[in-house]
Amino acid sequence: MKPHALCRLAWMILAMPLALLAIDSPTPEVNPNLLPPAPPVPSQRPIRVYTNQFGTVMTNQVRPIAPRTNARPTIHNFSVPPAMTATVDNPGALKWDSMTKDYEAKPGETEAKFTFSLTNVSKADVTISGVHTSCGCTVAKLPHQPWVVAPGENGEIGVTVDLRGKFGSITKTATVTSTAGQIPLMVKIVIPQPDAATRGMGDRTRNLQVAAADRQAVFRGDCATCHVTPTIGKTGKALFDTACGICHDGQNRATMVPDLRALNKPTDHSYWTQWVTSGREGSLMPAFALSKHGILTEDQIKSLTDYLDGEFRLEINLPGGIHAAPPAVQVQPTVAPKL
Repeated sequence: MKPHALCRLAWMILAMPLALLAIDSPTPEVNPNLLPPAPPVPSQRPIRVYTNQFGTVMTNQVRPIAPRTNARPTIHNFSVPPAMTATVDNPGALKWDSMTKDYEAKPGETEAKFTFSLTNVSKADVTISGVHTSCGCTVAKLPHQPWVVAPGENGEIGVTVDLRGKFGSITKTATVTSTAGQIPLMVKIVIPQPDAATRGMGDRTRNLQVAAADRQAVFRGDCATCHVTPTIGKTGKALFDTACGICHDGQNRATMVPDLRALNKPTDHSYWTQWVTSGREGSLMPAFALSKHGILTEDQIKSLTDYLDGEFRLEINLPGGIHAAPPAVQVQPTVAPKL
């Protein structure tokens, strides 16, 4: 037998008792107290708060997912102020002179004022906590807020409506909140349309400021209603009345607008052509020529300057013109005949 085979056999003989010993020997008992602690479950992990690379504060805690419901979500990015409320414990306690008032505005009026008179006909106090109007152009005024109206006491609520920029028939409401209930008060106003001289002018001061900054602005926006539309198709005197007279002959002529009938300088055809065509920089006088962003054609400008240098010149310079004073009438004394 070869030497290496003898060595393998010797190892097998020596290993067999050890294998038999391991099979027959019992499993040793393990003390659980000697085992290392188990790792914590996620819900028991220590809380750690840190800031990520974007500057957001984070935590290692997992937020539980709430079960879905059919309830509407709550919106937190805005809040609605609570409405004026009052406990109604004395309904019908207030008697009014009228709950609806009518008014027909006069031309040029900028506001309409109403007064609603009330009386507490009950035997208990009535508390008026406030008045809510239908829009911002309507304002209601209470004597006090809250206003306690004693039994038998009279009082008034004032309502003012801003009429600027409005025409036609309008209706506004003012709702009184009180312990006698919610009481709607109504005002109806008829506003006449502005006449041709004031239609579309809006705030006169604002318009003058706009024109001072841009003299061509009179041909745009609201101003065009008075300064452009009436001139369409007009020539000669009719064009003067609509294009020039609206400013130079206006009843409320601005102080920086000259009176063409009282000029203290000589004028001729070229003078009027220059002014009508190009106007004047740094003033309210716009350029009327289409080539300079105006509104008049060359034919209209020629007809206008022909009128200014002809018929208009005669009107303001010769006796008998439309602005000339009538001649004095000489009355000869009557001598009674001798008898």
